Amino acid sequence: MIDNNDIQKLSEVFVTKQDLQEVKDDILEFKFETKQDLQEVKDDILEFKFETKQDLQEVKDDILEFKNEILTGQDEILGKLDILLGDKTVGDEQDKRQKKVLEIHNNALKGKGILSTEESLQIDKLQVF
Repeated sequence: MIDNNDIQKLSEVFVTKQDLQEVKDDILEFKFETKQDLQEVKDDILEFKFETKQDLQEVKDDILEFKNEILTGQDEILGKLDILLGDKTVGDEQDKRQKKVLEIHNNALKGKGILSTEESLQIDKLQVF
């Protein structure tokens, strides 16, 4: 007869229902970027036969490593995006100030008669301001 000690020893070597449930939970928690990613993982799982806990742990570790790589890549992209958005905000503010200065200059030139009517119309047609 097999007793609890035998079951315990066997469960340390062979995959148990609980082990498979943990892997399933990890897979369900993972977010796939494309249908192709999901299909590749599904194909790998269907063709892979778990024989020992070590095999199962290696697959679990691979999945977690893949997840970490994706999250690291996303963090890098988001960091760069934050920098670009900050640069755009600064650039927009600088453009506003520059346009305001040019508007003041052009109005002064028009008001003092330094610009001809034709030149003023050309500037107005450009709709820079």
